[in-house]
Amino acid sequence: MWVKSRVLVFASVLLGFITSPVMAATFEVSRTFEIMYIDLESAGRFGNDFKVDLDEGQHQIVVRFNKLLRSGGDTQVFQSEPIVLDLYFEKDTYLTLKAPYISTQKQAQDNVKDPQFTIHDDVTGKEIDYQQQILSTKSGFQNTRDYVAEIERLTAKNTPDTAHSNSAPAPAPITMSENVALDMMQFWYNRSDEATRKEMRIWIADPLYKPTVANIQLEMSQFWFNKADQEAQKAFQKWLIN
Repeated sequence: MWVKSRVLVFASVLLGFITSPVMAATFEVSRTFEIMYIDLESAGRFGNDFKVDLDEGQHQIVVRFNKLLRSGGDTQVFQSEPIVLDLYFEKDTYLTLKAPYISTQKQAQDNVKDPQFTIHDDVTGKEIDYQQQILSTKSGFQNTRDYVAEIERLTAKNTPDTAHSNSAPAPAPITMSENVALDMMQFWYNRSDEATRKEMRIWIADPLYKPTVANIQLEMSQFWFNKADQEAQKAFQKWLIN
């Protein structure tokens, strides 16, 4: 009986270790930002594009600003270059990236030149210090850019002592044109989860359909589908089938 009890206790403790959460910290960004990479791995492995769970310790997090903004009578995509953050996570902490509300192209451009976002510790209520580096701007939209390789080169040549501070100026954002509409539709569709992809396919078939999900991937997919000409729209629909 005593042996049986010891076995049950051991099994319970072992099960507790197995079922206990492995992650010890959380990082979250506002919907105008996306989390691209964590330690050079896709953010999807850790959670999603806006909120990830991490182990305690030092992590390199890459974020990027994305938003649809009005310019004159048109709506345009504003996208910053990837921003590399070096952060240390204490056990059971919750860090949130907080940014000012941006509604115009000028505000977005000014903010990219002099980033105003802060990283807030929701547990202690304090803002935390961090190191920031920004990838160089490349002309045009390049959906085949090897961001991981660029980040590796950037961080290799910039030691913590020479890395840019929070107030360092950033390069101008990428400006995208209508001739990349098909590439952009494919890009954001590939970035979507299965539920978002399904909603996008239904919406394409019925423009009056009200999607049940709301995220940057669906928003951008819809934007570029509406922006595309009929030839690009048909090419995208054919691409979905294939």
